[in-house]
Amino acid sequence: MKSAVIDKTLSYFPYSTENAGETKLMEYCKAVMACGADYIEIDGKTARLFEDRDLSESFILRVQNVSDLKLCMRRRFAYVVVPYQLASPFFKIGGMQQIIVEANTDEYSAQAMLLYLQEIIDTRRVSMIRLTGVFGGGESVEELVKWHKKNSYIPLDICPLNTMMTGVSDAISAYVCGADAVTLSFGRGYYYSALEQFLINIHIYKKTYMQEEVIRGICTASLLFTEIFGAMPCGIERILDSDDDVCSSVHDIEQGVSYRPFKSSAKRRYVPHESVIEKKVRSIGLEREIEDAIIETIKKVDFSFCKGIIKRNFID
Repeated sequence: MKSAVIDKTLSYFPYSTENAGETKLMEYCKAVMACGADYIEIDGKTARLFEDRDLSESFILRVQNVSDLKLCMRRRFAYVVVPYQLASPFFKIGGMQQIIVEANTDEYSAQAMLLYLQEIIDTRRVSMIRLTGVFGGGESVEELVKWHKKNSYIPLDICPLNTMMTGVSDAISAYVCGADAVTLSFGRGYYYSALEQFLINIHIYKKTYMQEEVIRGICTASLLFTEIFGAMPCGIERILDSDDDVCSSVHDIEQGVSYRPFKSSAKRRYVPHESVIEKKVRSIGLEREIEDAIIETIKKVDFSFCKGIIKRNFID
C-alpha cells in the first residue's frame, strides 16, 4: 500500500495576505498536490481564507488555539492534527473529525512514546499517530515502522526533522518500508524536510523517471512559493546555478566533514600551470625558443622503462 504524502508548509510558515490571496494560495496547493502530495496541512488563518471551499477531501487542519477548535465544530476537514496533550479534551468537542495525534520524539524514545500514547488516549477515536523527530537513519526508521505494524493497528505518520540533515533520507526509508504517511514541507530544508528534495530523491532511489506533470508541478509550486513566502525553495535553490563562486555546502554527518565545492565559471580564464620540469628548464637562463624546444622534447620521451629499474644504494 502506497504511503500518503502530507505537505505542512501552510500550517506553520508565515506569509503575508497582501502577497498571497485566496486564489494564489489555492493555486499553490494544487501545484504541490500535482507534485505528489496527497494532503495539504493548513493553519486556521489559511482555513478562514478558504471559507467557501470544500476542505474535506485533501486538507488537514492543524489546531493551535481556541478559534481553531471552533472551526472544527462547524467545518469538515480530511483530518485534524492535535498534540497528544490535547487529544482527550479535543475528543469531547471535535465532533466527527478524523484525528491525527502528534507527538515529538527521537530514535531512542519512539517505541516508548507509541506505547505511552496507547495507554493515555482513546485509540478508538484516533485515525493516525504522527511522530515528529530525528529518527537516526534508515535502519532505525525501518525497524520502528515494522515494530509498530506488529504491535498496533493504528496508522503511523512519520514526520522527520532535518536538524541533523537526515530528514529526506528518513522520509525515503519510511516511504519505502511502508509507513502509512510521511509529512514534509515544500521549500523548507531546515527543521522540517523539503518535499521537493524527497520527490527528486525517491525517483533516484527507485531508478525511475519523473513524470512530466510532476516536474511541471514542482516548477509551478516553486514559482508560487517564491511569490508567497519571498524565498527560493531550498531544494530548487541547491540545483540552480547562482552568481556566487561557492555553491551550497555538502555535509557528511557521519564523518564530520563539510565539503564546499566551487562551481566552474565561463568567465574565469584558464591559466596553465608549469610542471616541476618546466620550471627547472626555465630557471637555466637559456633563450626562450631553446627552452621551448627542450620542454617539447622532454614531453615526447617515454619514461616507462624506468619502472623496471631497481633502486640501489650507491657508495660515493
